[in-house]
Amino acid sequence: MNIEVQCCGVVILALIWYFSLRQKTLKLASEKLFLITMGVNSFCLFMDILSVIAINNQDLIPGFLLALICKTYIVSLIWVGYFGLIYSHFDFRGTKEEQIRENRMYTVIVLAGTLLIYILPIQYYLEGDVVYTYGPSCTATYIFALLFVLVTLYKVGVKGREMNPKRRRAIIMWMCIWIVAAVIQFLNANLLLVGFASVLGMIILFFELENPEANLDRETGAYNAHALGEYTKQLYEKQEGFSAILVALGNNTAAENDGSSQKTDRMLRNIARYADKIKNVKVFKTMERELALLTDDEKKMWEVFHDLKSHINYLWAEATPFYVILPDSLLLRNVGELFLMLRHFRIGRRKDSAENSIILDETQIGQYKERERTEAMLRSALEEDRIEVFYQPIYSTKLNRFVSAEALVRIRDQEGAIIPPDKFIPIAERNGIISQIGQCVFDKTCAFIRKNQLKERYGIEYVEVNLSVRQCEDITLADTYIQIMKKYRLDPSCISLEITESASIKVRDNLLKNMRQLMDYGVRFALDDFGNGESNLNYIVDMPVSIVKFDRDMTQSYFSSYKAKFVMEAAMHMIQDMKLEIVSEGVETREQAEAIGALGIEYIQGYYFSRPLPGEEFLEFVAGKTY
Repeated sequence: MNIEVQCCGVVILALIWYFSLRQKTLKLASEKLFLITMGVNSFCLFMDILSVIAINNQDLIPGFLLALICKTYIVSLIWVGYFGLIYSHFDFRGTKEEQIRENRMYTVIVLAGTLLIYILPIQYYLEGDVVYTYGPSCTATYIFALLFVLVTLYKVGVKGREMNPKRRRAIIMWMCIWIVAAVIQFLNANLLLVGFASVLGMIILFFELENPEANLDRETGAYNAHALGEYTKQLYEKQEGFSAILVALGNNTAAENDGSSQKTDRMLRNIARYADKIKNVKVFKTMERELALLTDDEKKMWEVFHDLKSHINYLWAEATPFYVILPDSLLLRNVGELFLMLRHFRIGRRKDSAENSIILDETQIGQYKERERTEAMLRSALEEDRIEVFYQPIYSTKLNRFVSAEALVRIRDQEGAIIPPDKFIPIAERNGIISQIGQCVFDKTCAFIRKNQLKERYGIEYVEVNLSVRQCEDITLADTYIQIMKKYRLDPSCISLEITESASIKVRDNLLKNMRQLMDYGVRFALDDFGNGESNLNYIVDMPVSIVKFDRDMTQSYFSSYKAKFVMEAAMHMIQDMKLEIVSEGVETREQAEAIGALGIEYIQGYYFSRPLPGEEFLEFVAGKTY
């Protein structure tokens, strides 16, 4: 009998079944669908062998049973095509309703084909080793099987750009092999290759996509990062909530600080194997030294968390892992947002906080999403040129008129409303967008000064522009700002750049290089927010500034605190003795303005005179004003 090829296929499928079932799996939808498809292929191959045996022994088998066996084999062929098409749909985007509707249509077609094949007559050919069936039933089989193959190739080849590239390539290869085998078998009936071609397709799918070992991390035995992505994606698609714990060892363990990465790796393996024994917990290795533990029960998650901490503290008292705890995954919209969230809190909080854990509750997630919205708003504001500069006038107590102003950034939303600076400045500082915003503000300020000739027409001798800490890190800052001033042919004495004490502490070397270059060009510098938290007169001594600005809190404290009054007066005298000028910010009443002027402070800024104003309103305000 001519069943050697089919027998080889049986052996191959048996091996695939063995390797598929011996490893633990996540029971992903694609894994289940692959096993179903492989089961149908196995049945098809078995029926192929059985049909050959039945035809060779047709004298011993009742006619209806022979027809049933042979028709069941060719029916299984169209079911292989059907499940190949369903499997190929796994990665297609679209609503769940659309997928269900399409699958129902394909199911109706395969059932109609099955019924038709069983109804139509079938004939058998047997001469020597040549065995095959023919007739209307077989013709229907070719039509329906070819239909499923062609639809699969069309969907995957033409519309499958959003598919997993490996899945797309594997399915195309499988379908092409099947078509070639069918053509060869049609031209040479002695070569029964169609069933074996399906086996080759299973080999391709197994090694390209569905090998369970591909989802495992060999070092720890846990599932790997790819498996985590596929598993959580499936849970989100089904709207099945889960709880998660991220355990990050990274570079924050005592072992790492001692230079013993091998000890850290041993810790990771031990933790993974320990957690893997906990019932209803799935363990994933994500980054180099991170584990993610998932369970479908929040109560169980807390039990696991405390159990795991005790285990780690017992074995490695010197270890300081960082934990990110997500009690309810449905607080997040999808797997992409989940990974962004975990990364954000793992990296951000680990840098900024001495605490070794954070709980991603509704408040934390709400704040994160608000930051995300703000970042998107900042990027769109830059792209759409919705960055504006407002100007707050600064009054000279000696000349009794406005002689300068501070440029302050403002952003309008897409409806035209002003967004308060405290809503976006901290986030812009954190993610680095502040550098682009700062450069934009400086460019607009220089253009404003040049266009309106502030000094000649309005007596505004200079405008103060803030520098962020992030800008001060940039070693090219001075070159960039000098080029902007040259672009507008601006006298550098019209600019005073404000730095804060935090900037001078964090990025001192780069800042000093930039300051010297800009000062050589003719720009002045002011120390902003003096009196706010970390004030130290040594900063004034060390930094080459011309102006010191008392912040609003210090100014207001002068009028409300007896001790603060003496502190401010002492600081004022010391600063003036160093031949530096002072601006007192936050002056809000006439009495305060008169008291500050009587002290001998040179400049006053605050709401008593004016809030920050858009450019045109600022020009109208300062035109001819004196006090």
